[in-house]
Amino acid sequence: MYPQFFSSLTKEIELKLRSTLLNCYENFNFYRRRFKESGVTYDDLASGSPVEIMSSLPMLGGDSLPELSSESISSIENIVDMETSSGTTGDRKKRFISQRDDLSDHRLMAEMFRFCSINQNDRVVCLDTDPAYLMISFARALDLLGVEEVYNYAVGPDFRRELAKLPPLEPTTIFTVPSLLERSLAELEEFQKGPSGSVQKIVFLGERVPNALRTRLEKEWEVEVFSYYGAAETSSLGIECTAHEGIHLFTTHNLFEVTNKPPELVVTSLKQATLPLLRYKLGDLVDHIPGECRCGSSYPRVKVNGRVGDTFTIFGSDFHYESLLQSMYRDQNEIGFMQINITRTDRDVLTIVVPEEQRVNEKFLKQSLLKEQMELDFLVASRFVDLQFLYVDQEYFQSARKMKLVTDRRPRL
Repeated sequence: MYPQFFSSLTKEIELKLRSTLLNCYENFNFYRRRFKESGVTYDDLASGSPVEIMSSLPMLGGDSLPELSSESISSIENIVDMETSSGTTGDRKKRFISQRDDLSDHRLMAEMFRFCSINQNDRVVCLDTDPAYLMISFARALDLLGVEEVYNYAVGPDFRRELAKLPPLEPTTIFTVPSLLERSLAELEEFQKGPSGSVQKIVFLGERVPNALRTRLEKEWEVEVFSYYGAAETSSLGIECTAHEGIHLFTTHNLFEVTNKPPELVVTSLKQATLPLLRYKLGDLVDHIPGECRCGSSYPRVKVNGRVGDTFTIFGSDFHYESLLQSMYRDQNEIGFMQINITRTDRDVLTIVVPEEQRVNEKFLKQSLLKEQMELDFLVASRFVDLQFLYVDQEYFQSARKMKLVTDRRPRL
């Protein structure tokens, strides 16, 4: 059975796929072994159906990256850069980038930013921590797009003093990560709501955007919020459009498919020569959004629901962070913060970590959670699971990038 791709396989895409397969065979011992194990020869790659070959290959996980990264730096010429993940939610990932891939990455980013209505009239601030390393690539792509001005703006602990120089730049768009914006919200809000407030768009990168933050920015700041989607292994993958009904996956540079259970997004490179990926599981859980988007784009759409690690099992029942979050805050005015810790004493203990301000709502949060999560309700009522709430300062949720949403400390059997 062929993989279920999100896009139609045109002749152009099949040619790109064949080129990727040949590059993998010619430059990577890792892939030559995989091809041999799957019964695929060089002649098959050169003249056979690239889609049939794809269907015969096993999916890859993150444990493949160290060997592939090591091979790429020794076998590919003109390496000009390296991109790494933060390592806060797992092992640090590395991707070495050739000059050709570097240009391709930035052209794709520029296309994506144009897709979410950024244009030559925009003045963009890429807001980062000091040193400003995360945003350099985005600034280069914005230069290719031809925006009026683009600034890399780094802040440290003293937000008020350091952000005081921002208003004279009159930014129309801010690129940043949600946790950094939350930590500097008071200072930025003072600027935005004043007579010189100029921000019209905010593009979030690298982290899940809390619903409460998005709602506040849209309603109180009256700005348009976009989510950018990418990974250290692949660079850019997709972005939210002006219809704000999911993330559009750009199928000009990658093929996308999804596993059955859990629904994990799988990517195959079409243009990434330095670290080509064949059926690589990204670790992100998604829902495919069917039908045409109101924006008119034919790029497929997904809702990104979180990481595979955000799913856990108790006595054979599967639970996912996003589902529990939505259930718990269902009857509140907005979706708040939450972290889940799982431990084991004489029974499993599920600890829900929420801001201190929610202490007065504990009864209602618990009722709402158990009302919608019937399997959890049964486990709690049957005393198989203890459900507890732990209260922390709001700063706890805003002080670190990519905070782990689910931590399972139960001993492995």
